[in-house]
Amino acid sequence: MKRCLAALLALCTLLALCACGAAVPGTENGVFSLDILNTGKSDCIIVCMDGVTVVNDAADEDDFDAICAALDRRGVQRIDYLILSHYDKDHIGSAAALVRAYPVGQILGPDYEEESVYFTLLERAAEDRNTPFLRLTENYRIETENGSVVADPPDVDYGDDNNNSLVTTVTWRGTDFLLLGDAKKNRLNEFLVQASGSYELIKLPHHGDSSKPLLKLIEQTKPRYAAATVSPSEEIEDKLLTALAAAGTEVFRTDSGAVRVEWTGADFTVVQTK
Repeated sequence: MKRCLAALLALCTLLALCACGAAVPGTENGVFSLDILNTGKSDCIIVCMDGVTVVNDAADEDDFDAICAALDRRGVQRIDYLILSHYDKDHIGSAAALVRAYPVGQILGPDYEEESVYFTLLERAAEDRNTPFLRLTENYRIETENGSVVADPPDVDYGDDNNNSLVTTVTWRGTDFLLLGDAKKNRLNEFLVQASGSYELIKLPHHGDSSKPLLKLIEQTKPRYAAATVSPSEEIEDKLLTALAAAGTEVFRTDSGAVRVEWTGADFTVVQTK
């Protein structure tokens, strides 16, 4: 009997140690993932790097459960940074609910006037939860052990939500990922001046719309992958598809499933999940 009890105790101890030592996917140092969610014609990208969680945009108000499910799959219990590219409903719809549901270290967004219901709800949630809300007028850089996230605001207020988008660059071990919000012609022309090198993936702006500066950006940087946040009723413009094909870029549509990027330790894998 004593021998059985000793064996049972040893087994329980071993299980406890394993549980304590088990890494939660996406939350430990040296691990990188980037998920572009399937939320239809809206944006939410979850970046986990070196234990830091960055949520870029918060989709629409009816996407809250889908965002929470994606965070749960990554083992996320805290959002370190909530970056809002701009304040359109399909980018901040679930932002207030996220701030109330999770500890959020900081909210970052562009500095322009906004009076929508969703923006007011976000401001109230941030105030109630004592969450700092920074309206950026210059680059904001987040550093981790193996990477960085840089949120880049426009140089001027263009008087248009989309052209006022933050452009966010995620870097992991020297490889860049570009999140363009809903940036349109003016904002893209501004960003082109500083764009250099190449991108592993570009999250295309404004759900597959094309523009001359976007075509030039693709020709100039030749991304390996591109993703468009679209619903089944929307088409990526032909000019844009032609430019992406000429650059040798593999294109994903989120209405076919979320796009998941992971670091294997030697390279990146990009898969689409239902």
